Amino acid sequence: MVRREIRVSFLYLVRPTIEPYFVFWLNWGILLPLLHQGLVKHRYKTMKLCSDSSVLEFRTSVSLVCALCVVGLVCDAFGGSIITSNLPPNTAIINIDARADGSATFNGDQSLWYAPFNTGGTLLELTVPPGTYHFRAIDPADALTLFPSLTPVQTNQIYTAWTFNSPWATDYLVFDGAAATNKSLPQLFDGAFSNTNGGANTWHFYANPVDAYNASISNGFASLLRTAATGGRDSTNDISAYAFASTTTLIFAISDNGLGDNAGGVSVLVSLLVPGKALYIEQVPPSSVRLLWPTNDPAYGLQASTNLTGPGWLPAAPSPTIVGTNNVVTNSATGHRFYRLAKP
Repeated sequence: MVRREIRVSFLYLVRPTIEPYFVFWLNWGILLPLLHQGLVKHRYKTMKLCSDSSVLEFRTSVSLVCALCVVGLVCDAFGGSIITSNLPPNTAIINIDARADGSATFNGDQSLWYAPFNTGGTLLELTVPPGTYHFRAIDPADALTLFPSLTPVQTNQIYTAWTFNSPWATDYLVFDGAAATNKSLPQLFDGAFSNTNGGANTWHFYANPVDAYNASISNGFASLLRTAATGGRDSTNDISAYAFASTTTLIFAISDNGLGDNAGGVSVLVSLLVPGKALYIEQVPPSSVRLLWPTNDPAYGLQASTNLTGPGWLPAAPSPTIVGTNNVVTNSATGHRFYRLAKP
């Protein structure tokens, strides 16, 4: 998705009979939901629209909505994006736009959400083969660290966090594709939630996107999921992977239905876990790493060494804890160390 911008600064003329002059500098993501909902109706005299390398300037006293339609700028599809190139097989980064990819309805305490939608009409969908998948929130810097082949165009699509009004968060929803037409189907699960203990009264929000994302990593909920079947967003049954028995189309969205005052988005790394042998490593700011591997084959243990090819492989410390269906070990990222799964 190409992100376009309208640049805005304000210069008011103190004359009550003359409309103020405006030169706009706004992100398309802020403006287009307002256009979609018909909320921007103010009248302007002077406007500069910057789209890629071109600059259009015109003077008008018609509404902003009409002016944009006249010059033909409201034409691009609006919403998130999916990155699959320059990534390993069966891996994708889903970029959920909080200004376009929402959910229309919810139950009484908002633990279950329904009817995913996109303001441009195209749902944010990913089809996955059968298997067990890991889902985690990711930001541009961590994505580039894990996948150095990503291009600047791709990392520019990746979000850090999203906000409604002012607080920032990383939580997101994943629906089965059937929810596009069956409005009674809730999300399959939600992820990267900040109320890690469950319950509607324990949500934590953050002052900026970086704080929100870093909290999801350091507090361990960036890669946790909760299923609708166990209580949805009120569940205390956290899991770290989700299994699909057959090829499944997934829809990604945020837990909000009034998107006009939102900003940012949340990006989700989706990767296939190989049963019994997949070791997943994620960064934990400022200087730790978290290692995860499935519990379904207890014969495999985590080993560490400072020499990749030498004989010094030893059982890694500390002993793993079990989170959902995964063994989890958190270690310092300082120094030089290799890890592997091996049978004794």
